[in-house]
Amino acid sequence: MRFLAIAAFLLFTSLPAAAQDYQTVLDIPEGATLVSLSATERVEVDQDLLVASLRFEGQDNDPKKLQNDINEIMKQAIEKSKAAKDVKFSTQQYYVYPHDYDPNPRPLEVGEPPRKLERTWRGQQGIELKSKQADVLLALVAELQVLGLTMNSLDYTVSPELLEETRESLLETALLKLQSKAERTAKALGKTKSNLLQINVDIGGYYPQPMMARGMAMDAGMAKMEMAAPVAAPGQNEITLTVAAQALLK
Repeated sequence: MRFLAIAAFLLFTSLPAAAQDYQTVLDIPEGATLVSLSATERVEVDQDLLVASLRFEGQDNDPKKLQNDINEIMKQAIEKSKAAKDVKFSTQQYYVYPHDYDPNPRPLEVGEPPRKLERTWRGQQGIELKSKQADVLLALVAELQVLGLTMNSLDYTVSPELLEETRESLLETALLKLQSKAERTAKALGKTKSNLLQINVDIGGYYPQPMMARGMAMDAGMAKMEMAAPVAAPGQNEITLTVAAQALLK
Protein backbone atom coordinates (compact mmCIF):
# COMPACT_ATOMS: atom_id res chain seq x y z
CA MET A 1 0.00 0.00 0.00
CA ARG A 2 1.11 3.53 -0.71
CA PHE A 3 1.13 4.66 2.92
CA LEU A 4 3.35 1.77 4.01
CA ALA A 5 5.71 2.48 1.13
CA ILE A 6 6.06 6.12 2.18
CA ALA A 7 6.66 5.16 5.81
CA ALA A 8 9.28 2.60 4.86
CA PHE A 9 11.02 5.12 2.59
CA LEU A 10 11.23 7.65 5.41
CA LEU A 11 12.59 5.06 7.82
CA PHE A 12 15.22 3.47 5.61
CA THR A 13 16.31 6.25 3.26
CA SER A 14 20.02 6.98 3.49
CA LEU A 15 20.74 9.61 6.12
CA PRO A 16 23.24 12.47 5.98
CA ALA A 17 26.86 11.42 6.41
CA ALA A 18 27.55 9.88 9.82
CA ALA A 19 23.99 10.66 10.97
CA GLN A 20 23.75 7.24 12.59
CA ASP A 21 26.81 8.08 14.70
CA TYR A 22 25.08 10.91 16.61
CA GLN A 23 24.36 8.78 19.64
CA THR A 24 25.85 11.04 22.34
CA VAL A 25 26.60 14.72 22.65
CA LEU A 26 30.24 13.85 21.98
CA ASP A 27 29.36 12.70 18.46
CA ILE A 28 27.78 16.00 17.45
CA PRO A 29 29.92 18.29 15.26
CA GLU A 30 31.32 21.30 17.04
CA GLY A 31 28.88 24.21 17.04
CA ALA A 32 25.89 22.01 16.19
CA THR A 33 22.91 21.06 18.34
CA LEU A 34 20.93 17.80 18.23
CA VAL A 35 17.30 18.06 19.29
CA SER A 36 14.43 15.57 19.30
CA LEU A 37 11.21 16.86 17.76
CA SER A 38 7.78 15.48 16.98
CA ALA A 39 4.63 16.70 15.27
CA THR A 40 1.10 15.28 15.44
CA GLU A 41 -1.76 15.76 13.03
CA ARG A 42 -5.35 14.72 13.72
CA VAL A 43 -8.61 14.93 11.86
CA GLU A 44 -12.23 13.86 12.35
CA VAL A 45 -13.50 11.68 9.51
CA ASP A 46 -17.02 10.46 8.83
CA GLN A 47 -17.53 6.73 9.37
CA ASP A 48 -18.34 5.10 6.05
CA LEU A 49 -18.49 1.36 6.73
CA LEU A 50 -21.38 -0.38 8.50
CA VAL A 51 -20.60 -3.71 10.18
CA ALA A 52 -23.23 -6.11 11.51
CA SER A 53 -22.62 -9.30 13.46
CA LEU A 54 -25.43 -11.83 13.92
CA ARG A 55 -25.69 -15.39 15.15
CA PHE A 56 -28.13 -18.28 15.13
CA GLU A 57 -28.47 -20.24 18.37
CA GLY A 58 -30.34 -23.48 18.94
CA GLN A 59 -30.96 -26.17 21.52
CA ASP A 60 -32.00 -29.82 21.18
CA ASN A 61 -31.65 -33.13 22.97
CA ASP A 62 -30.24 -34.63 19.75
CA PRO A 63 -26.90 -33.05 18.74
CA LYS A 64 -27.29 -34.23 15.13
CA LYS A 65 -30.68 -32.55 14.79
CA LEU A 66 -29.32 -29.39 16.42
CA GLN A 67 -26.43 -29.21 13.97
CA ASN A 68 -28.76 -29.84 11.05
CA ASP A 69 -30.99 -26.96 12.20
CA ILE A 70 -27.99 -24.63 12.43
CA ASN A 71 -26.72 -25.76 9.03
CA GLU A 72 -30.09 -25.20 7.36
CA ILE A 73 -30.59 -21.71 8.80
CA MET A 74 -27.01 -20.62 8.06
CA LYS A 75 -27.32 -21.92 4.50
CA GLN A 76 -30.33 -19.65 3.99
CA ALA A 77 -28.47 -16.75 5.64
CA ILE A 78 -25.52 -17.16 3.27
CA GLU A 79 -27.81 -17.36 0.22
CA LYS A 80 -29.51 -14.11 1.21
CA SER A 81 -26.13 -12.48 1.86
CA LYS A 82 -24.83 -13.52 -1.55
CA ALA A 83 -27.88 -11.94 -3.18
CA ALA A 84 -27.35 -8.59 -1.42
CA LYS A 85 -25.44 -6.15 -3.64
CA ASP A 86 -22.26 -4.53 -2.28
CA VAL A 87 -22.31 -6.55 0.95
CA LYS A 88 -19.29 -8.57 2.04
CA PHE A 89 -19.90 -11.40 4.47
CA SER A 90 -18.05 -14.12 6.33
CA THR A 91 -19.18 -16.86 8.68
CA GLN A 92 -17.96 -16.77 12.26
CA GLN A 93 -17.33 -19.37 14.95
CA TYR A 94 -19.48 -22.52 14.90
CA TYR A 95 -19.66 -24.65 18.02
CA VAL A 96 -21.93 -27.15 19.76
CA TYR A 97 -21.66 -28.13 23.42
CA PRO A 98 -23.54 -30.26 26.00
CA HIS A 99 -25.59 -28.63 28.74
CA ASP A 100 -26.48 -30.67 31.80
CA TYR A 101 -29.42 -29.46 33.87
CA ASP A 102 -31.69 -30.47 36.73
CA PRO A 103 -35.24 -30.95 35.39
CA ASN A 104 -36.67 -30.36 38.86
CA PRO A 105 -34.46 -27.72 40.49
CA ARG A 106 -35.97 -27.80 43.97
CA PRO A 107 -33.88 -28.08 47.17
CA LEU A 108 -33.08 -31.66 48.10
CA GLU A 109 -34.78 -32.99 51.21
CA VAL A 110 -32.74 -34.47 54.05
CA GLY A 111 -31.54 -37.93 53.08
CA GLU A 112 -32.70 -37.59 49.48
CA PRO A 113 -30.08 -38.83 47.00
CA PRO A 114 -28.77 -36.40 44.38
CA ARG A 115 -31.00 -36.23 41.35
CA LYS A 116 -29.71 -37.36 38.01
CA LEU A 117 -29.01 -34.51 35.63
CA GLU A 118 -30.43 -34.54 32.15
CA ARG A 119 -28.47 -33.47 29.11
CA THR A 120 -29.37 -31.23 26.21
CA TRP A 121 -27.20 -29.70 23.50
CA ARG A 122 -26.71 -26.07 22.58
CA GLY A 123 -24.96 -24.59 19.59
CA GLN A 124 -24.51 -21.52 17.48
CA GLN A 125 -22.86 -20.05 14.40
CA GLY A 126 -22.37 -16.42 13.48
CA ILE A 127 -22.11 -14.30 10.36
CA GLU A 128 -20.52 -10.88 9.85
CA LEU A 129 -21.72 -8.39 7.22
CA LYS A 130 -19.91 -5.31 5.95
CA SER A 131 -21.08 -2.65 3.49
CA LYS A 132 -20.77 1.01 2.63
CA GLN A 133 -24.38 0.82 1.43
CA ALA A 134 -26.16 1.09 4.77
CA ASP A 135 -29.70 0.70 3.42
CA VAL A 136 -28.82 -2.56 1.66
CA LEU A 137 -27.10 -4.00 4.72
CA LEU A 138 -29.88 -3.00 7.11
CA ALA A 139 -32.52 -4.57 4.87
CA LEU A 140 -30.46 -7.78 4.77
CA VAL A 141 -30.11 -7.76 8.55
CA ALA A 142 -33.90 -7.57 8.89
CA GLU A 143 -34.26 -10.62 6.62
CA LEU A 144 -31.76 -12.58 8.69
CA GLN A 145 -33.53 -11.62 11.90
CA VAL A 146 -36.76 -13.02 10.48
CA LEU A 147 -34.87 -16.28 9.82
CA GLY A 148 -34.10 -16.45 13.53
CA LEU A 149 -30.65 -14.89 13.74
CA THR A 150 -29.98 -12.60 16.69
CA MET A 151 -28.02 -9.36 16.54
CA ASN A 152 -24.62 -9.35 18.24
CA SER A 153 -23.59 -5.86 17.20
CA LEU A 154 -24.26 -3.15 14.65
CA ASP A 155 -21.50 -0.56 14.36
CA TYR A 156 -20.28 2.11 12.01
CA THR A 157 -16.53 2.41 11.54
CA VAL A 158 -13.96 3.82 9.12
CA SER A 159 -13.17 1.63 6.11
CA PRO A 160 -9.54 0.57 5.53
CA GLU A 161 -9.51 2.53 2.26
CA LEU A 162 -10.59 5.78 3.89
CA LEU A 163 -8.22 5.18 6.81
CA GLU A 164 -5.22 4.78 4.51
CA GLU A 165 -6.19 7.80 2.41
CA THR A 166 -6.58 9.92 5.54
CA ARG A 167 -3.25 8.81 6.98
CA GLU A 168 -1.45 9.63 3.73
CA SER A 169 -2.87 13.14 3.89
CA LEU A 170 -1.91 13.48 7.56
CA LEU A 171 1.61 12.22 6.84
CA GLU A 172 2.32 14.97 4.33
CA THR A 173 0.97 17.67 6.66
CA ALA A 174 2.81 16.29 9.70
CA LEU A 175 6.13 16.21 7.83
CA LEU A 176 5.72 19.85 6.82
CA LYS A 177 4.90 20.75 10.42
CA LEU A 178 7.95 18.82 11.66
CA GLN A 179 10.25 20.58 9.20
CA SER A 180 8.79 23.95 10.17
CA LYS A 181 9.28 23.15 13.85
CA ALA A 182 12.93 22.25 13.21
CA GLU A 183 13.51 25.52 11.35
CA ARG A 184 11.88 27.58 14.11
CA THR A 185 13.92 25.76 16.73
CA ALA A 186 17.12 26.43 14.80
CA LYS A 187 16.29 30.13 14.51
CA ALA A 188 15.50 30.37 18.23
CA LEU A 189 18.90 28.84 19.04
CA GLY A 190 20.79 31.08 16.64
CA LYS A 191 21.38 28.39 14.02
CA THR A 192 20.89 28.77 10.28
CA LYS A 193 20.42 25.18 9.07
CA SER A 194 18.40 22.18 10.20
CA ASN A 195 18.60 18.60 8.96
CA LEU A 196 16.05 15.97 10.00
CA LEU A 197 17.58 12.59 10.83
CA GLN A 198 15.77 9.22 10.60
CA ILE A 199 12.10 10.14 10.69
CA ASN A 200 9.80 7.72 12.53
CA VAL A 201 6.10 7.48 11.78
CA ASP A 202 3.54 6.46 14.42
CA ILE A 203 0.21 5.91 12.68
CA GLY A 204 -1.75 5.90 15.96
CA GLY A 205 -5.43 6.66 15.51
CA TYR A 206 -8.67 5.29 16.89
CA TYR A 207 -10.16 2.42 14.93
CA PRO A 208 -12.73 0.51 17.01
CA GLN A 209 -13.86 -3.02 16.23
CA PRO A 210 -17.42 -4.26 16.69
CA MET A 211 -18.09 -5.63 20.18
CA MET A 212 -19.74 -9.00 20.65
CA ALA A 213 -22.90 -9.32 22.73
CA ARG A 214 -24.41 -12.44 24.24
CA GLY A 215 -28.00 -13.57 24.46
CA MET A 216 -30.43 -16.31 23.49
CA ALA A 217 -31.80 -16.79 20.01
CA MET A 218 -35.42 -15.94 19.22
CA ASP A 219 -37.92 -18.75 19.50
CA ALA A 220 -39.80 -20.06 16.48
CA GLY A 221 -42.74 -17.72 17.06
CA MET A 222 -40.50 -14.67 17.15
CA ALA A 223 -38.70 -15.80 14.01
CA LYS A 224 -41.94 -15.72 12.03
CA MET A 225 -42.84 -12.18 13.08
CA GLU A 226 -42.63 -9.34 10.62
CA MET A 227 -39.69 -7.22 11.71
CA ALA A 228 -38.79 -3.65 10.89
CA ALA A 229 -35.25 -3.14 9.61
CA PRO A 230 -32.80 -1.89 12.24
CA VAL A 231 -31.49 1.65 11.94
CA ALA A 232 -27.97 3.04 12.18
CA ALA A 233 -26.47 6.52 11.96
CA PRO A 234 -22.76 7.13 11.27
CA GLY A 235 -20.60 9.20 13.56
CA GLN A 236 -16.99 10.34 13.30
CA ASN A 237 -13.64 8.85 14.22
CA GLU A 238 -10.56 10.84 15.13
CA ILE A 239 -7.53 9.68 13.14
CA THR A 240 -4.10 10.73 14.39
CA LEU A 241 -0.58 10.42 13.05
CA THR A 242 2.69 11.45 14.71
CA VAL A 243 6.08 11.87 13.10
CA ALA A 244 9.28 12.22 15.16
CA ALA A 245 12.90 12.82 14.29
CA GLN A 246 16.18 14.14 15.54
CA ALA A 247 17.13 17.48 14.02
CA LEU A 248 20.75 18.49 13.61
CA LEU A 249 20.95 22.27 13.91
CA LYS A 250 24.03 24.04 12.57
